[in-house]
Amino acid sequence: MSTEQAPTTTGDSGRITSDLWWLSGIMALGGFASLLDSTIINVAIGPLATTFDSQISTVQWVVTGYLLALSATIPLSGWASARFGAKQMVLVSQVLFLIGSVLAGLAWDTTSLIVFRLLQGIGGGMAVPVGQALLAQAAGPQRLGRLMGIVSIPAMFAPLIAPSLGGVLVDYLSWRWLFFINVPLCLATIVLAMLKVKNVVEPTKDARLDVIGLILLMPGLTAFLYGLSEAGNKGGFTGGKTVAGLVIGVVLLAAFALYTLRSRLEPLVDLRLFTRPAFRNGTLANLLLSIAMYGVMIPLPMYFQLVHGATVTESALLLLPQSIGYFAGVILINQLTAVLGVRNLTVLGVVLAVVATVPYGLIDADPNPVLLGVAMIVRGFGLGVAMLPTMTLAFSSAPKELAPMATSTFNVFQRVAASIGTAVLAVVLQQHIEDRLPAGGPAAVTQIQPGGDLAKDIATSFGPPFWWALVFTALAVIPCLLLPRRTAATRQAPREEKESESVVGAG
Repeated sequence: MSTEQAPTTTGDSGRITSDLWWLSGIMALGGFASLLDSTIINVAIGPLATTFDSQISTVQWVVTGYLLALSATIPLSGWASARFGAKQMVLVSQVLFLIGSVLAGLAWDTTSLIVFRLLQGIGGGMAVPVGQALLAQAAGPQRLGRLMGIVSIPAMFAPLIAPSLGGVLVDYLSWRWLFFINVPLCLATIVLAMLKVKNVVEPTKDARLDVIGLILLMPGLTAFLYGLSEAGNKGGFTGGKTVAGLVIGVVLLAAFALYTLRSRLEPLVDLRLFTRPAFRNGTLANLLLSIAMYGVMIPLPMYFQLVHGATVTESALLLLPQSIGYFAGVILINQLTAVLGVRNLTVLGVVLAVVATVPYGLIDADPNPVLLGVAMIVRGFGLGVAMLPTMTLAFSSAPKELAPMATSTFNVFQRVAASIGTAVLAVVLQQHIEDRLPAGGPAAVTQIQPGGDLAKDIATSFGPPFWWALVFTALAVIPCLLLPRRTAATRQAPREEKESESVVGAG
Protein backbone atom coordinates (compact mmCIF):
# COMPACT_ATOMS: atom_id res chain seq x y z
CA MET A 1 0.00 0.00 0.00
CA SER A 2 1.19 3.51 -0.70
CA THR A 3 0.95 6.40 1.70
CA GLU A 4 -0.02 10.02 1.31
CA GLN A 5 1.79 12.77 3.09
CA ALA A 6 0.58 12.43 6.66
CA PRO A 7 0.78 14.81 9.56
CA THR A 8 3.17 12.51 11.39
CA THR A 9 6.09 12.96 9.11
CA THR A 10 7.30 16.41 9.98
CA GLY A 11 9.51 17.40 12.83
CA ASP A 12 11.30 15.19 15.29
CA SER A 13 9.94 11.83 16.35
CA GLY A 14 8.36 13.10 19.58
CA ARG A 15 6.83 16.37 18.45
CA ILE A 16 3.11 16.65 17.82
CA THR A 17 2.42 18.84 14.81
CA SER A 18 -0.48 21.23 14.43
CA ASP A 19 -2.05 18.84 11.91
CA LEU A 20 -2.12 16.10 14.53
CA TRP A 21 -3.69 18.43 17.10
CA TRP A 22 -6.34 19.31 14.54
CA LEU A 23 -6.93 15.65 13.72
CA SER A 24 -7.32 14.61 17.36
CA GLY A 25 -9.69 17.52 18.02
CA ILE A 26 -11.81 16.70 14.98
CA MET A 27 -12.01 13.03 15.92
CA ALA A 28 -12.96 13.93 19.50
CA LEU A 29 -15.69 16.23 18.23
CA GLY A 30 -16.90 13.61 15.74
CA GLY A 31 -17.23 10.93 18.40
CA PHE A 32 -18.78 13.16 21.05
CA ALA A 33 -22.25 13.42 19.47
CA SER A 34 -22.67 9.65 19.06
CA LEU A 35 -21.55 9.01 22.65
CA LEU A 36 -23.80 11.79 23.94
CA ASP A 37 -26.79 10.28 22.17
CA SER A 38 -26.25 6.95 23.91
CA THR A 39 -27.74 8.36 27.12
CA ILE A 40 -29.13 11.85 26.50
CA ILE A 41 -32.56 10.52 25.58
CA ASN A 42 -32.97 8.41 28.73
CA VAL A 43 -34.60 11.31 30.59
CA ALA A 44 -37.20 11.72 27.83
CA ILE A 45 -38.65 8.19 27.79
CA GLY A 46 -41.64 9.23 29.92
CA PRO A 47 -42.40 12.43 27.99
CA LEU A 48 -42.06 10.57 24.67
CA ALA A 49 -44.48 7.89 25.82
CA THR A 50 -46.99 10.60 26.70
CA THR A 51 -46.42 12.55 23.47
CA PHE A 52 -46.87 9.54 21.21
CA ASP A 53 -49.42 7.75 23.45
CA SER A 54 -47.20 4.66 23.56
CA GLN A 55 -46.14 2.10 26.13
CA ILE A 56 -42.87 2.68 28.00
CA SER A 57 -41.67 -0.73 26.78
CA THR A 58 -42.14 0.41 23.19
CA VAL A 59 -40.50 3.79 23.61
CA GLN A 60 -37.57 2.08 25.34
CA TRP A 61 -36.59 0.79 21.89
CA VAL A 62 -35.60 4.35 21.03
CA VAL A 63 -32.66 3.76 23.39
CA THR A 64 -32.12 0.04 22.86
CA GLY A 65 -32.38 0.21 19.07
CA TYR A 66 -29.78 2.94 18.87
CA LEU A 67 -27.29 1.05 21.04
CA LEU A 68 -27.80 -2.19 19.12
CA ALA A 69 -27.38 -0.48 15.74
CA LEU A 70 -24.29 1.33 17.00
CA SER A 71 -22.71 -1.86 18.34
CA ALA A 72 -23.58 -3.97 15.29
CA THR A 73 -22.03 -1.41 12.92
CA ILE A 74 -18.65 -1.26 14.66
CA PRO A 75 -17.33 -4.47 13.01
CA LEU A 76 -17.95 -2.98 9.55
CA SER A 77 -15.76 0.04 10.25
CA GLY A 78 -12.45 -1.78 9.73
CA TRP A 79 -13.39 -3.22 6.35
CA ALA A 80 -15.06 0.01 5.20
CA SER A 81 -11.98 2.09 6.10
CA ALA A 82 -9.68 -0.27 4.20
CA ARG A 83 -11.99 -0.42 1.18
CA PHE A 84 -13.12 3.21 0.85
CA GLY A 85 -10.61 5.15 2.97
CA ALA A 86 -10.70 6.32 6.59
CA LYS A 87 -11.36 9.96 5.71
CA GLN A 88 -14.26 8.97 3.46
CA MET A 89 -15.79 6.81 6.21
CA VAL A 90 -15.44 9.65 8.74
CA LEU A 91 -17.51 11.79 6.39
CA VAL A 92 -20.03 9.00 5.71
CA SER A 93 -20.50 8.32 9.42
CA GLN A 94 -21.09 12.00 10.17
CA VAL A 95 -23.51 12.46 7.24
CA LEU A 96 -25.54 9.39 8.29
CA PHE A 97 -25.59 10.56 11.89
CA LEU A 98 -26.61 14.07 10.80
CA ILE A 99 -29.47 12.79 8.60
CA GLY A 100 -30.61 10.42 11.35
CA SER A 101 -30.55 13.25 13.91
CA VAL A 102 -32.59 15.62 11.75
CA LEU A 103 -35.15 12.93 10.90
CA ALA A 104 -35.40 11.81 14.54
CA GLY A 105 -36.08 15.41 15.54
CA LEU A 106 -38.88 15.51 12.96
CA ALA A 107 -40.35 12.11 13.93
CA TRP A 108 -44.15 11.93 14.02
CA ASP A 109 -44.67 8.68 15.97
CA THR A 110 -42.79 6.03 17.94
CA THR A 111 -42.12 3.82 14.92
CA SER A 112 -40.59 6.60 12.85
CA LEU A 113 -38.45 7.71 15.81
CA ILE A 114 -37.12 4.17 16.33
CA VAL A 115 -36.29 3.81 12.63
CA PHE A 116 -34.46 7.13 12.52
CA ARG A 117 -32.59 6.22 15.71
CA LEU A 118 -31.38 3.07 13.98
CA LEU A 119 -29.98 5.26 11.19
CA GLN A 120 -28.28 7.40 13.83
CA GLY A 121 -26.78 4.28 15.38
CA ILE A 122 -25.34 3.12 12.06
CA GLY A 123 -23.53 6.43 11.65
CA GLY A 124 -22.49 6.59 15.29
CA GLY A 125 -21.13 3.05 15.25
CA MET A 126 -18.51 3.96 12.66
CA ALA A 127 -17.55 7.37 14.05
CA VAL A 128 -15.38 6.34 17.01
CA PRO A 129 -13.42 3.32 15.65
CA VAL A 130 -12.77 4.96 12.27
CA GLY A 131 -11.54 8.11 13.99
CA GLN A 132 -9.29 6.08 16.28
CA ALA A 133 -7.89 4.14 13.32
CA LEU A 134 -7.11 7.31 11.40
CA LEU A 135 -5.41 8.83 14.43
CA ALA A 136 -3.38 5.65 15.04
CA GLN A 137 -2.21 5.65 11.42
CA ALA A 138 -1.32 9.35 11.42
CA ALA A 139 0.27 9.68 14.85
CA GLY A 140 2.48 6.62 14.96
CA PRO A 141 3.18 4.74 18.19
CA GLN A 142 5.23 7.43 19.96
CA ARG A 143 2.62 10.20 19.79
CA LEU A 144 -0.45 8.03 20.03
CA GLY A 145 -0.75 7.94 23.82
CA ARG A 146 -1.26 11.64 24.43
CA LEU A 147 -3.49 12.11 21.38
CA MET A 148 -5.62 9.07 22.20
CA GLY A 149 -6.14 10.57 25.64
CA ILE A 150 -7.69 13.63 24.03
CA VAL A 151 -10.00 11.53 21.86
CA SER A 152 -11.08 9.41 24.85
CA ILE A 153 -12.16 12.39 26.96
CA PRO A 154 -15.63 12.59 25.33
CA ALA A 155 -16.21 8.96 26.31
CA MET A 156 -15.79 9.99 29.93
CA PHE A 157 -17.71 13.26 29.88
CA ALA A 158 -20.59 12.42 27.53
CA PRO A 159 -22.38 9.95 29.88
CA LEU A 160 -22.04 12.43 32.76
CA ILE A 161 -23.41 15.55 31.11
CA ALA A 162 -25.98 13.81 28.89
CA PRO A 163 -28.72 13.31 31.54
CA SER A 164 -28.58 16.91 32.82
CA LEU A 165 -28.31 18.34 29.31
CA GLY A 166 -31.23 16.18 28.20
CA GLY A 167 -33.32 17.34 31.14
CA VAL A 168 -32.65 21.01 30.36
CA LEU A 169 -33.54 20.54 26.68
CA VAL A 170 -36.77 18.67 27.45
CA ASP A 171 -37.84 21.11 30.19
CA TYR A 172 -37.05 24.38 28.43
CA LEU A 173 -37.19 23.60 24.69
CA SER A 174 -38.57 20.33 23.35
CA TRP A 175 -37.65 16.67 23.14
CA ARG A 176 -36.88 17.32 19.47
CA TRP A 177 -33.81 19.31 20.53
CA LEU A 178 -32.31 16.11 21.93
CA PHE A 179 -31.57 15.38 18.27
CA PHE A 180 -31.30 18.84 16.72
CA ILE A 181 -28.42 19.61 19.10
CA ASN A 182 -26.31 17.21 17.02
CA VAL A 183 -26.68 19.26 13.85
CA PRO A 184 -24.00 21.91 14.56
CA LEU A 185 -21.63 19.25 15.95
CA CYS A 186 -21.98 17.10 12.81
CA LEU A 187 -21.73 20.04 10.42
CA ALA A 188 -18.59 21.32 12.14
CA THR A 189 -17.02 17.85 12.02
CA ILE A 190 -17.88 17.40 8.33
CA VAL A 191 -16.44 20.78 7.31
CA LEU A 192 -13.28 20.35 9.39
CA ALA A 193 -12.76 16.77 8.16
CA MET A 194 -13.03 17.91 4.53
CA LEU A 195 -10.49 20.68 5.11
CA LYS A 196 -8.04 19.13 7.56
CA VAL A 197 -8.18 15.31 7.40
CA LYS A 198 -6.07 13.21 5.03
CA ASN A 199 -5.88 9.48 4.41
CA VAL A 200 -2.63 8.02 5.72
CA VAL A 201 -3.19 4.66 4.05
CA GLU A 202 -4.89 4.69 0.66
CA PRO A 203 -8.03 2.57 0.20
CA THR A 204 -7.70 -0.65 -1.73
CA LYS A 205 -10.17 -2.55 -3.88
CA ASP A 206 -8.63 -5.79 -2.62
CA ALA A 207 -10.50 -5.43 0.69
CA ARG A 208 -13.31 -7.95 0.18
CA LEU A 209 -16.32 -8.08 2.48
CA ASP A 210 -16.65 -11.36 4.36
CA VAL A 211 -20.37 -11.96 3.82
CA ILE A 212 -20.56 -15.21 5.80
CA GLY A 213 -18.76 -13.59 8.73
CA LEU A 214 -21.16 -10.66 8.49
CA ILE A 215 -24.19 -12.99 8.62
CA LEU A 216 -22.81 -14.67 11.76
CA LEU A 217 -21.30 -11.71 13.59
CA MET A 218 -23.83 -8.90 13.34
CA PRO A 219 -26.92 -10.90 14.40
CA GLY A 220 -24.85 -12.66 17.06
CA LEU A 221 -23.54 -9.42 18.51
CA THR A 222 -26.98 -7.82 18.37
CA ALA A 223 -28.69 -10.78 20.08
CA PHE A 224 -26.05 -11.00 22.81
CA LEU A 225 -26.18 -7.27 23.61
CA TYR A 226 -29.99 -7.35 23.52
CA GLY A 227 -29.95 -10.16 26.10
CA LEU A 228 -27.64 -8.12 28.33
CA SER A 229 -29.87 -5.05 27.90
CA GLU A 230 -32.95 -7.04 28.91
CA ALA A 231 -31.12 -8.46 31.94
CA GLY A 232 -30.20 -4.95 33.09
CA ASN A 233 -33.72 -3.61 32.54
CA LYS A 234 -35.48 -6.56 34.22
CA GLY A 235 -32.98 -6.99 37.05
CA GLY A 236 -32.16 -10.64 36.36
CA PHE A 237 -30.86 -13.19 33.87
CA THR A 238 -33.85 -15.54 33.99
CA GLY A 239 -36.31 -13.77 31.70
CA GLY A 240 -37.30 -15.47 28.45
CA LYS A 241 -36.04 -12.64 26.21
CA THR A 242 -32.82 -12.41 28.19
CA VAL A 243 -32.05 -16.12 27.94
CA ALA A 244 -33.03 -16.30 24.27
CA GLY A 245 -30.88 -13.30 23.36
CA LEU A 246 -27.83 -14.54 25.26
CA VAL A 247 -28.08 -18.12 23.96
CA ILE A 248 -28.59 -17.11 20.33
CA GLY A 249 -25.83 -14.54 20.64
CA VAL A 250 -23.31 -16.94 22.17
CA VAL A 251 -24.03 -19.64 19.55
CA LEU A 252 -23.66 -17.24 16.61
CA LEU A 253 -20.56 -15.57 18.04
CA ALA A 254 -18.94 -18.97 18.69
CA ALA A 255 -19.75 -20.00 15.12
CA PHE A 256 -18.20 -16.74 13.88
CA ALA A 257 -15.03 -17.36 15.89
CA LEU A 258 -14.63 -20.87 14.48
CA TYR A 259 -15.35 -19.69 10.96
CA THR A 260 -13.10 -16.64 10.96
CA LEU A 261 -10.10 -18.52 12.37
CA ARG A 262 -10.32 -20.95 9.43
CA SER A 263 -11.27 -18.49 6.71
CA ARG A 264 -8.72 -16.97 4.34
CA LEU A 265 -10.80 -13.85 3.84
CA GLU A 266 -10.12 -10.60 5.69
CA PRO A 267 -12.34 -10.95 8.79
CA LEU A 268 -14.67 -8.27 10.14
CA VAL A 269 -13.21 -8.80 13.60
CA ASP A 270 -9.69 -10.17 13.35
CA LEU A 271 -9.28 -12.60 16.22
CA ARG A 272 -5.77 -13.37 14.95
CA LEU A 273 -4.73 -10.03 16.38
CA PHE A 274 -4.87 -11.74 19.77
CA THR A 275 -1.76 -13.72 18.80
CA ARG A 276 0.09 -10.41 19.31
CA PRO A 277 0.86 -10.25 23.06
CA ALA A 278 0.60 -6.45 23.21
CA PHE A 279 -2.84 -6.42 21.57
CA ARG A 280 -4.10 -9.40 23.59
CA ASN A 281 -3.03 -8.14 27.00
CA GLY A 282 -3.89 -4.51 26.27
CA THR A 283 -7.38 -5.43 25.08
CA LEU A 284 -8.04 -7.84 27.95
CA ALA A 285 -6.93 -5.30 30.56
CA ASN A 286 -9.06 -2.60 28.96
CA LEU A 287 -12.03 -4.97 28.77
CA LEU A 288 -11.94 -5.65 32.51
CA LEU A 289 -11.47 -1.97 33.34
CA SER A 290 -14.33 -1.03 31.01
CA ILE A 291 -16.63 -3.43 32.85
CA ALA A 292 -15.70 -1.69 36.11
CA MET A 293 -15.95 1.86 34.75
CA TYR A 294 -19.18 1.63 32.76
CA GLY A 295 -20.82 -0.77 35.21
CA VAL A 296 -21.11 1.86 37.95
CA MET A 297 -22.64 4.48 35.63
CA ILE A 298 -26.10 3.37 36.84
CA PRO A 299 -25.54 2.66 40.59
CA LEU A 300 -23.49 5.82 41.20
CA PRO A 301 -25.99 8.50 40.07
CA MET A 302 -28.92 6.40 41.32
CA TYR A 303 -27.42 6.41 44.82
CA PHE A 304 -27.38 10.22 44.92
CA GLN A 305 -30.84 10.50 43.35
CA LEU A 306 -32.57 7.87 45.46
CA VAL A 307 -30.84 8.06 48.84
CA HIS A 308 -30.18 11.81 48.96
CA GLY A 309 -32.96 13.03 46.68
CA ALA A 310 -30.58 14.74 44.26
CA THR A 311 -31.91 15.91 40.92
CA VAL A 312 -30.55 14.52 37.66
CA THR A 313 -28.44 17.64 37.21
CA GLU A 314 -27.11 17.51 40.78
CA SER A 315 -26.20 13.83 40.51
CA ALA A 316 -24.36 14.52 37.24
CA LEU A 317 -22.36 17.29 38.93
CA LEU A 318 -21.52 14.98 41.83
CA LEU A 319 -19.93 12.57 39.32
CA LEU A 320 -17.62 15.23 37.85
CA PRO A 321 -14.71 14.50 40.24
CA GLN A 322 -14.18 11.15 38.50
CA SER A 323 -13.91 12.93 35.15
CA ILE A 324 -11.53 15.47 36.67
CA GLY A 325 -9.30 12.64 37.88
CA TYR A 326 -9.46 10.96 34.48
CA PHE A 327 -8.58 14.24 32.77
CA ALA A 328 -5.58 14.70 35.09
CA GLY A 329 -4.39 11.25 34.10
CA VAL A 330 -4.66 12.19 30.41
CA ILE A 331 -2.58 15.33 30.95
CA LEU A 332 0.17 13.52 32.87
CA ILE A 333 0.20 10.28 30.90
CA ASN A 334 3.33 11.01 28.86
CA GLN A 335 5.43 12.14 31.82
CA LEU A 336 4.28 9.21 33.96
CA THR A 337 4.95 6.72 31.17
CA ALA A 338 8.47 8.12 30.71
CA VAL A 339 9.22 7.71 34.42
CA LEU A 340 7.41 4.46 35.27
CA GLY A 341 7.03 2.66 31.96
CA VAL A 342 3.83 1.12 30.62
CA ARG A 343 3.68 -1.94 32.87
CA ASN A 344 4.35 -0.15 36.15
CA LEU A 345 2.02 2.73 35.29
CA THR A 346 -0.92 0.50 34.39
CA VAL A 347 -0.44 -1.62 37.52
CA LEU A 348 -0.29 1.57 39.61
CA GLY A 349 -3.50 2.79 37.95
CA VAL A 350 -5.27 -0.48 38.74
CA VAL A 351 -4.15 -0.35 42.38
CA LEU A 352 -5.33 3.25 42.76
CA ALA A 353 -8.70 2.40 41.20
CA VAL A 354 -9.12 -0.60 43.51
CA VAL A 355 -8.28 1.38 46.65
CA ALA A 356 -10.55 4.27 45.61
CA THR A 357 -13.48 1.91 45.04
CA VAL A 358 -13.44 0.64 48.65
CA PRO A 359 -15.24 3.69 50.17
CA TYR A 360 -18.12 3.10 47.76
CA GLY A 361 -18.28 -0.58 48.68
CA LEU A 362 -18.74 0.57 52.30
CA ILE A 363 -21.25 3.29 51.45
CA ASP A 364 -24.25 3.98 53.68
CA ALA A 365 -26.91 6.67 54.05
CA ASP A 366 -24.56 9.21 55.64
CA PRO A 367 -21.10 8.91 54.07
CA ASN A 368 -18.27 11.40 54.34
CA PRO A 369 -18.72 13.59 51.24
CA VAL A 370 -15.07 14.69 51.21
CA LEU A 371 -13.91 11.08 51.30
CA LEU A 372 -16.26 10.14 48.45
CA GLY A 373 -15.11 13.12 46.37
CA VAL A 374 -11.42 12.38 46.88
CA ALA A 375 -12.00 8.68 46.20
CA MET A 376 -13.80 9.53 42.98
CA ILE A 377 -10.91 11.72 41.79
CA VAL A 378 -8.40 8.99 42.60
CA ARG A 379 -10.56 6.35 40.90
CA GLY A 380 -10.86 8.45 37.75
CA PHE A 381 -7.11 9.09 37.75
CA GLY A 382 -6.36 5.39 38.24
CA LEU A 383 -8.69 4.33 35.45
CA GLY A 384 -7.25 6.97 33.14
CA VAL A 385 -3.59 6.04 33.60
CA ALA A 386 -4.44 2.33 33.34
CA MET A 387 -6.85 2.39 30.39
CA LEU A 388 -5.10 4.85 28.08
CA PRO A 389 -1.76 2.99 27.86
CA THR A 390 -3.50 -0.36 27.32
CA MET A 391 -5.63 1.10 24.51
CA THR A 392 -2.64 2.84 22.93
CA LEU A 393 -0.54 -0.31 23.16
CA ALA A 394 -3.28 -2.40 21.54
CA PHE A 395 -3.62 0.05 18.63
CA SER A 396 0.11 0.57 18.09
CA SER A 397 0.84 -3.16 18.12
CA ALA A 398 -0.61 -3.42 14.60
CA PRO A 399 1.01 -1.93 11.47
CA LYS A 400 -0.66 1.07 9.84
CA GLU A 401 -2.58 -0.96 7.28
CA LEU A 402 -4.11 -3.06 10.07
CA ALA A 403 -5.00 -0.10 12.29
CA PRO A 404 -8.68 0.01 11.15
CA MET A 405 -9.03 -3.71 11.94
CA ALA A 406 -7.31 -3.29 15.32
CA THR A 407 -9.53 -0.38 16.39
CA SER A 408 -12.67 -2.13 15.12
CA THR A 409 -11.85 -5.35 16.99
CA PHE A 410 -10.88 -3.44 20.13
CA ASN A 411 -14.10 -1.40 20.08
CA VAL A 412 -16.28 -4.50 19.66
CA PHE A 413 -14.80 -6.00 22.80
CA GLN A 414 -15.03 -2.70 24.68
CA ARG A 415 -18.70 -2.30 23.68
CA VAL A 416 -19.45 -5.83 24.89
CA ALA A 417 -17.54 -5.15 28.11
CA ALA A 418 -19.53 -1.97 28.77
CA SER A 419 -22.79 -3.87 28.23
CA ILE A 420 -21.68 -6.71 30.50
CA GLY A 421 -20.68 -4.30 33.24
CA THR A 422 -23.92 -2.32 32.98
CA ALA A 423 -26.10 -5.45 33.01
CA VAL A 424 -24.29 -7.36 35.77
CA LEU A 425 -24.01 -4.44 38.19
CA ALA A 426 -27.59 -3.32 37.51
CA VAL A 427 -28.81 -6.84 38.33
CA VAL A 428 -26.69 -6.98 41.50
CA LEU A 429 -28.04 -3.59 42.62
CA GLN A 430 -31.67 -4.41 41.94
CA GLN A 431 -31.51 -7.77 43.68
CA HIS A 432 -29.92 -6.30 46.81
CA ILE A 433 -32.49 -3.49 46.92
CA GLU A 434 -35.37 -5.94 46.52
CA ASP A 435 -33.95 -8.12 49.31
CA ARG A 436 -34.11 -5.13 51.68
CA LEU A 437 -37.60 -3.92 50.74
CA PRO A 438 -40.05 -4.55 53.59
CA ALA A 439 -43.03 -6.82 53.11
CA GLY A 440 -46.07 -4.86 52.03
CA GLY A 441 -43.93 -1.92 50.95
CA PRO A 442 -43.01 -0.69 47.47
CA ALA A 443 -42.67 -3.50 44.95
CA ALA A 444 -39.99 -1.82 42.82
CA VAL A 445 -37.15 0.67 43.04
CA THR A 446 -39.13 3.24 41.05
CA GLN A 447 -41.81 3.31 43.78
CA ILE A 448 -39.40 4.35 46.55
CA GLN A 449 -39.66 7.97 47.67
CA PRO A 450 -36.29 9.67 46.91
CA GLY A 451 -34.62 10.94 50.06
CA GLY A 452 -37.18 9.22 52.31
CA ASP A 453 -36.61 6.91 55.25
CA LEU A 454 -36.93 3.77 53.16
CA ALA A 455 -34.41 5.11 50.63
CA LYS A 456 -31.93 5.66 53.45
CA ASP A 457 -32.63 2.20 54.85
CA ILE A 458 -31.59 0.56 51.58
CA ALA A 459 -28.49 2.77 51.11
CA THR A 460 -26.13 -0.10 51.91
CA SER A 461 -27.58 -2.01 48.92
CA PHE A 462 -25.44 0.22 46.70
CA GLY A 463 -22.24 -1.23 48.16
CA PRO A 464 -22.27 -4.71 46.51
CA PRO A 465 -22.14 -3.41 42.90
CA PHE A 466 -18.94 -1.55 43.80
CA TRP A 467 -17.42 -4.68 45.32
CA TRP A 468 -18.12 -6.39 41.99
CA ALA A 469 -16.53 -3.45 40.19
CA LEU A 470 -13.54 -3.73 42.51
CA VAL A 471 -13.10 -7.41 41.62
CA PHE A 472 -13.19 -6.70 37.86
CA THR A 473 -10.70 -3.87 38.38
CA ALA A 474 -8.35 -6.05 40.42
CA LEU A 475 -8.43 -8.81 37.78
CA ALA A 476 -7.04 -6.33 35.26
CA VAL A 477 -3.71 -6.39 37.08
CA ILE A 478 -3.00 -9.84 35.57
CA PRO A 479 -2.83 -8.77 31.90
CA CYS A 480 -1.20 -5.48 32.99
CA LEU A 481 1.68 -7.44 34.52
CA LEU A 482 2.19 -9.11 31.12
CA LEU A 483 2.58 -5.80 29.31
CA PRO A 484 6.08 -4.73 28.26
CA ARG A 485 7.96 -2.53 30.71
CA ARG A 486 8.85 -0.15 27.90
CA THR A 487 6.98 -0.28 24.61
CA ALA A 488 8.86 -1.47 21.58
CA ALA A 489 7.06 1.27 19.70
CA THR A 490 8.89 3.94 21.68
CA ARG A 491 12.29 2.36 21.14
CA GLN A 492 11.69 1.94 17.42
CA ALA A 493 10.04 5.28 16.79
CA PRO A 494 13.11 7.16 15.49
CA ARG A 495 13.85 4.44 12.95
CA GLU A 496 10.21 4.26 11.83
CA GLU A 497 10.12 8.03 11.56
CA LYS A 498 13.07 8.04 9.17
CA GLU A 499 11.47 5.30 7.09
CA SER A 500 8.21 7.26 6.96
CA GLU A 501 10.03 10.41 5.88
CA SER A 502 11.80 8.54 3.11
CA VAL A 503 8.46 7.21 1.79
CA VAL A 504 6.98 10.70 1.71
CA GLY A 505 10.08 12.12 0.09
CA ALA A 506 9.91 9.42 -2.57
CA GLY A 507 6.27 10.32 -3.23
